Amino acid sequence: MTILKKEYIEIIIGASLLVTSFLISFFMVIDILEPSFAFSLFALLSSFAGSVLGFHGLYRLVLGAGRDS
Repeated sequence: MTILKKEYIEIIIGASLLVTSFLISFFMVIDILEPSFAFSLFALLSSFAGSVLGFHGLYRLVLGAGRDS
């Protein structure tokens, strides 16, 4: 079993939050989910958290590439 670096885990979690946010918004638009303030707020917050977490993982990955791997 291979162990992933912490940076890769952050990027994967960030991407999954972004996909979740997109799917919630998309399902509200096509009326699979009833549009509500709670769903919209959750989609917004998960999108923001996913972006921050993903970019933090990328930053640490790029920063670590200049050092010993």
